Amino acid sequence: MQFDHYARYQEMVDQLRAWAAEYPGLCRLSSIGTTYEGRDIYLLTVTNGATGPAEEKPALLLDGNLHSGEVASSMAVMYTLQSWLSAYDRDGAITDLLNRHTVYAIPRINADAAEVYLTTPRTLRGSTEKYYPEDEGVSPCDVDGDGEIRQMRITDPAGKWKAYEKDPRIMMERGPEDMEGTFYHLVPEGMFHGAPEEFANLRAANIREDLDPNRQFPFEWNKDYPDPARPTSGPEPLHDKEVRVIYDFVVSHPNIVFNMNFHTYGGLHISPAAFCPHIEINPADAQAMRQLGLSMRKKTGYKCEGIFPEGARDIAPGSYTTWEYFEKGIMAFVTELWDFHFQADPQRPENWSMFFAETEEQFLREAETALRWDEENNGGKGFKPWTKFDHPQWDDEEEHVTVEIGGWAEKFCEQNPPAHLLKGVCEKAEQTALVCFKSLPRICFDRIGFCEKEKDRAVLQVVISNTGYLPTSGTHQAREKGMGDDLRVTVAGCQVMGEETVSVGSIEGFSKKIVRFTIKVPCDTDITLTARGSRCGTIQKTFSCKIR
Repeated sequence: MQFDHYARYQEMVDQLRAWAAEYPGLCRLSSIGTTYEGRDIYLLTVTNGATGPAEEKPALLLDGNLHSGEVASSMAVMYTLQSWLSAYDRDGAITDLLNRHTVYAIPRINADAAEVYLTTPRTLRGSTEKYYPEDEGVSPCDVDGDGEIRQMRITDPAGKWKAYEKDPRIMMERGPEDMEGTFYHLVPEGMFHGAPEEFANLRAANIREDLDPNRQFPFEWNKDYPDPARPTSGPEPLHDKEVRVIYDFVVSHPNIVFNMNFHTYGGLHISPAAFCPHIEINPADAQAMRQLGLSMRKKTGYKCEGIFPEGARDIAPGSYTTWEYFEKGIMAFVTELWDFHFQADPQRPENWSMFFAETEEQFLREAETALRWDEENNGGKGFKPWTKFDHPQWDDEEEHVTVEIGGWAEKFCEQNPPAHLLKGVCEKAEQTALVCFKSLPRICFDRIGFCEKEKDRAVLQVVISNTGYLPTSGTHQAREKGMGDDLRVTVAGCQVMGEETVSVGSIEGFSKKIVRFTIKVPCDTDITLTARGSRCGTIQKTFSCKIR
């Protein structure tokens, strides 16, 4: 697959099918459900089937396009799959990981609206379900026919916007002392629904498909978020069909240890602790999140802390990864790919948010450096100069207004990288996913021997190690929720004096525990040891025992 363009749904499905056919011992393709419009939501399960069932191995879940317009995230999942599949049997580390572990990959969750995004000028965030009634105002559409929905600026003495005097391409909010000059309304490019002459009420119409799939999960779901008059969290948790499909998949796969949930944009690695600073979490989990974030940052250069400015925290009630961690005990990160502002201004201060301009200085510097970057690195394709347009719904002479269309084409400049930069962003995503993959628990039998022997019995001592970074329960939160603390070792093939199965509970990362069994002697047989845990998988070892 070439990563010089954004794949539509059918191309993505065809590639997944091709991988399943090319690597039958590693890949299994299935549908985990359907979208609002009936498209299959495809899952590629990747592991060496000869080393055991996928469900009996610790699993990394990779997914993208929970937000429909963030199409670089689905390409990141596809790139990671291609990299790891092509490296199997050639790269020792990847081969070992896929022998021991499972990858669940769901590249495109919201396939319906992603298809709209890729084939029309429109942008959507979630499902194509028309949840809200049609609203009055400027409804976004491509009225000048250039293939993009940009912005319209409309002259009005009561307008809230003005052009920046040093660069009139940049629109700034009008201040309290701005009494003279040309002022504007700033609205999406589009058609007016309602009475166009009512400029006092000129505003962007609310989008009918405006529910946010990443605010619909049960943990801290808020029916009034972000505005009681128009919440985007839906009427109840799991309202969108696509959200329910993902929820059911995670719940039905207790072997999922880590979820890397790719989004765009921002250039950030966000842990559940960063999303929920008001909740005190287990110190060991907090340290793990910090170390994982720092490891990811070394691979990408993306920020991993100090993400949101004061006053803008707690912006993700009902989010996917916070539900996974706090309710299911899964280590879960959001990686916001494509650090557009940093690419435009590598020297931008670290404490500046990628999402909010907190000062005029930040706003102007970001605007100026973004325009310069677009000219030098993108052929000026991102920003269109303000151009007078004869809007079909307004008579300029009669209304005494001027309508201009211009501004940013956000799809493949700000929100997603331009196609010629896509591969580089996907490479960073693959390196991020590899940090997650390498951190999964890995259990093995370290040493096996008899430590005591009496006349009719001997004590079999087994050292079981976890050579992975994360505990065998995945997180301490999982143990607190009654999950993952279920590692057991069983002995078979000999006469045991006492229990044949010993509960180990959980083993911390880079740690080991000792298990003992009392064996009746004489014993001249093959003994089999089996260790099994829901999140650390199953291992087995058989050895010959001759003791009299």
